[in-house]
Amino acid sequence: MTLTHVRVLACSLGRALRLVWSSAPRLALAQGVLTAAQALLPLVALYALKRVVDASTAVVGALRGADAARGGSWSPLLHNPTGREVALWLVIGAAAIGVNACLRALASWFGEQHAMAVSDRVHADLHGKLLALDLAFFENSDEQDRLHLAQSQAMTRPISILGSLFQILQGVIGFLGVLLVLATLHPLVALTLALAGIPALFFRLSRGRRLYEWRRDLAPLEREAGYFHHLLTDGDYAKELRLQGHGDFCRTRFAAVRTRLREERLVWRRYVLSRELAMQFVMLTIVAALFLWMANRLLAGALTLGALVMYAQAVQRGQGQLGLLADAVADIYQSALFLQAFEELMSLPVRVVAPAAPRVVPVPMRQGIVFDHVGFTYPGTDRPVLHDLSFTLRPDERVALVGANGAGKSTIVKLLCRLYDPTAGRILVDGVDLRELDPAAWRQRIGVLFQDFGRYQLTVAENIWIGAPRGTAADPRVAAVAQLTGLDTVARKWPQGLATPLGRWLHEGVEPSVGQWQHIALARAMFREADLLIMDEPSSALDAHTQRDVVQMLQAAAANRMALVVSHRPEMLDWTQRVIVLHDGTVAEEGTPAELRSGQGEFTRLFVD
Repeated sequence: MTLTHVRVLACSLGRALRLVWSSAPRLALAQGVLTAAQALLPLVALYALKRVVDASTAVVGALRGADAARGGSWSPLLHNPTGREVALWLVIGAAAIGVNACLRALASWFGEQHAMAVSDRVHADLHGKLLALDLAFFENSDEQDRLHLAQSQAMTRPISILGSLFQILQGVIGFLGVLLVLATLHPLVALTLALAGIPALFFRLSRGRRLYEWRRDLAPLEREAGYFHHLLTDGDYAKELRLQGHGDFCRTRFAAVRTRLREERLVWRRYVLSRELAMQFVMLTIVAALFLWMANRLLAGALTLGALVMYAQAVQRGQGQLGLLADAVADIYQSALFLQAFEELMSLPVRVVAPAAPRVVPVPMRQGIVFDHVGFTYPGTDRPVLHDLSFTLRPDERVALVGANGAGKSTIVKLLCRLYDPTAGRILVDGVDLRELDPAAWRQRIGVLFQDFGRYQLTVAENIWIGAPRGTAADPRVAAVAQLTGLDTVARKWPQGLATPLGRWLHEGVEPSVGQWQHIALARAMFREADLLIMDEPSSALDAHTQRDVVQMLQAAAANRMALVVSHRPEMLDWTQRVIVLHDGTVAEEGTPAELRSGQGEFTRLFVD
């Protein structure tokens, strides 16, 4: 075992102990006591067996004679001191075995509760961290590999560690007891059995490290297989797979990735099995040598039959405890390596954070929002998406943001929501740098409809209410927003109105059309009492009639509010007061829709030509 192995193992045990103890201290203590008792009771039974065998030789003759004289009665067993000794140790051994069985059941009961507590703790930590992480984490493929590894292991590894920790405790106590028993025969017997476990432990630690590296390297392949499996099983792609006929392509890609994964797993299994067989051969050779030595001692008269039985059982038990102990230590080491990915995820810094002393969000805004020579480059890339971008959003003003694909519209929306911070320049809110505000407090003042809006498998009312989840979905404002947006007319056609479940993943609900989903997402954005409304392609999935209704609704909703609309549709621009035209990440021109239509600039190229 190298110094690196020892260091990692020590850190692993420390992390595992902290996790197990902090999740449920009382359950951890109870399991520790039960585990220690389970390790000691088999030694009591083993010693009782030795006393029974040794006393049996002396009592057998007396029992046979008494049985012949009394017609088969076993009463001489109770009158003979040696017979009473045999009976006593039989009772003690049986009691030890029975109590141990009860303790196992009790430990299993506590263990199940403790495992659930540990699992709940890990889920809570993971969910909390993912909610706190920046959007950049979810838009980075390397970070998604890390998340895949953490998710695939973090839910099971803590429970595995829990079992391994108590297995180590039981194994250590049990193995030390076995060594003490064997030391009474000869110290070298105990030393030989103890040293026999070192090669197995070293191999299992090395195997744990290689397994971690192997799984880490396979994470991209597993994510790729998962992606094509998602395409083949998710209902959102079912129509295109059938109409466009690329289902076989997806199946072929999935099968190819699975073939590579299968080949890698077979190579790994060959490595493990070949070395496991070698370790088993070494251990069997040592045990056989010890048995031969003890048999020779019996023939020489240095051991009683009972002592031989006890020591032979002790060697077998020690061999089993040694294997379990090595497996448990290796499992701790291996699990901790996987948890290392989880801990790395948990320790990732959050870059978009509130300052130590955040400024108060201005309510209402009086000067507006200013983009002051803003530049932005996405993390992990070197191509700026925005550069030297300057414009102003004034209070109570309706502004449209237009431009070709890739011009930077969606990035501006992300910056306004402070999902990212500018890499150059600054964004001012009433003269205060947006980075000086608490992100959570700022986002509460924004209502957003993203182009890739969420489709939540909840009721209609809940889909609206989560736009500002305070109180319950029975909030009267939910029905008011549904009426304002015209969604109540749609909901009346559904079985339970606003209480109708949507989607069919979690329950047998109604599956809205794409346009209806967008209508619901729009109501969700309107439900928030926001100073700034941001609409990213609010009518992209709506028909012409509904689009006219949406424009009227937006006009009513944007009253006394600042509104920013991102749209490719010219008809969506007429209700705005000003249009900002983007080109290559900066402002190309701006003005009223009428002014821009009469010009010959970028707007004309986009919407008139």
